Amino acid sequence: MWKNEKGQSLVEFALLIPILILILMAIIEFGFMFNTYITVSNASREGARLGSVGATNAEISQRVLEAAPNLDADRISISISPGNRNSGDMINVTIEYDYEIITPIMSSFLSPLIDLEAQTVMRVE
Repeated sequence: MWKNEKGQSLVEFALLIPILILILMAIIEFGFMFNTYITVSNASREGARLGSVGATNAEISQRVLEAAPNLDADRISISISPGNRNSGDMINVTIEYDYEIITPIMSSFLSPLIDLEAQTVMRVE
């Protein structure tokens, strides 16, 4: 058998460390992305709830931005339909957010911007 195997574990570690770093960065990036999606989804729900009790589109947009304070307001797109709402109608609030990849390793594998979208539909009271 081989009598000198001192460098074997070092070579194995050198071969596996890039894969481990990639997996770690993917886990971190997914966590940040999921947190952003939850924020977008909650902001959509807040806007739809306010619209269901008779608020204007400007008030709904303001509430959406207040519900997502940690997001870049320039990358948030808010669409509210229908424009004129009566009791019993359905209000639809859709929010799109361009999520920017944070970890440098993952940005080389994925598109630098990922579109996150959340939609909430509620009945107007």
